Amino acid sequence: MEDLPGGRVRILAQETQIGEPAAAPADERPNPMLNGHQAWLDGLVSAAAK
Repeated sequence: MEDLPGGRVRILAQETQIGEPAAAPADERPNPMLNGHQAWLDGLVSAAAK
């Protein structure tokens, strides 16, 4: 997490699709890992807005 000017925050998250449990759904469309990541981001926005 990084404080930015203007009341903003930068959050850097890294994920990998290495290993059988992560690699198997990596080829699915829509990609469940990307959808899960977007849901996590939406949750952060929702929590910050409260």
